[in-house]
Amino acid sequence: MKTVEEIVKYIRSKNAGPFWLTIDAFCDTVADTEKIVTAFERERKLIAKSFQVKPEDLEIYCLKDIHVAKISLPRVPVEGSRNERDMHGGQQYVSLLDIVCE
Repeated sequence: MKTVEEIVKYIRSKNAGPFWLTIDAFCDTVADTEKIVTAFERERKLIAKSFQVKPEDLEIYCLKDIHVAKISLPRVPVEGSRNERDMHGGQQYVSLLDIVCE
């Protein structure tokens, strides 16, 4: 079984405004995209815990036409707040790389 890191061609995270974060996993095929989305859905509770949000607040999308698996979620802490350590949200995807895809 492969991990997200082994399947994706490119993965990035970024702010979607000061209160939201978006993570995009670009894949080579629709099948790979679906594997990533399935893994994200399966690990929804773990991902939510990692980002300190409720599982129901994660929005997981499968954009088949462009081979992208996407997660949007509330940003905790809010961009620019005292405890914030990644102003642009550029490193937030790292915690998803080791998720196993079946």
